[in-house]
Amino acid sequence: MPLLHFILFLSVFIFPFKAEKPAKPTAAHAFHTSLTEIQYNAKEKSLEVTIRLFTDDLENALTKLNNGQKVMIGGKNDNSDAVLNKYVQQHFAIITPQKQKKTLQYLGKELEGDATWIYVEIPEAQALKDHVLYNDFMQELFDDQTNLVNFFYGSNKKTFLFNAKIKSAAIDF
Repeated sequence: MPLLHFILFLSVFIFPFKAEKPAKPTAAHAFHTSLTEIQYNAKEKSLEVTIRLFTDDLENALTKLNNGQKVMIGGKNDNSDAVLNKYVQQHFAIITPQKQKKTLQYLGKELEGDATWIYVEIPEAQALKDHVLYNDFMQELFDDQTNLVNFFYGSNKKTFLFNAKIKSAAIDF
């Protein structure tokens, strides 16, 4: 038995025990999703659009769009509005039957926890017959990205689901 103790004692010095470092988290969240709500404002004849995206994912997408220059959302170093407007214009649209994108007016953003709310208005949007809704937010970053859109037009509500295979849908109110 003393020989076994000696071998164990010696092995500690020859092969020192190394505590393994905890694994770095690979993502702040395990799923990739966005939520968009579109409300028709009958008085203004416009669509009011609210988009919720995870801030860390959005910063990565904006940085990629900005040729690798880091884009920060919130705080004193916030440099995101111009790039954010460009990103929304590229990845979200209502398309007319003549294949023209309706004008989007970027209004601003707001941080809430780990999410960023983006506010957009689409003026002159009273007639939506034969229009198409397009949404491919974050598809350039994540294959599993899912984008949910709740569309309220008068007393009607329609929910659209977009993913890697579905990027557009007919608006049929």
